[in-house]
Amino acid sequence: MTDFIPLHSNLTPTPVFHLDRNAPAAELHGGAVQRIKASRDLLHSLNCLSLKGVDERDLNHFVNAAHLLLQDGCDALDALQWRLEA
Repeated sequence: MTDFIPLHSNLTPTPVFHLDRNAPAAELHGGAVQRIKASRDLLHSLNCLSLKGVDERDLNHFVNAAHLLLQDGCDALDALQWRLEA
C-alpha cells in the first residue's frame, strides 16, 4: 500500500495532489482545519454579499473554491481517522 493517497478533488486521470497517510496526526488535523475554515470564510463572505447583480461566473468561482477546500479538508480528516483506527 502506498503512503500517499490521492485527494478526491483531483480532476485528472493521473492524480496530481496526494496526502501522506503517515503524516503526523496533528499535521493532518491542522491541514483539515485550515481548509475547512477557509471554505467557511468564503461561504460567510458570499452570505454577506448582496447577490443582486453578481455575475453567475463569480458565484461559481466562490462555490468551486469552497467545494475544493471542503473536499480536501474532508480527505485529510479521513486520513486522520484511518490513523486513529490503526
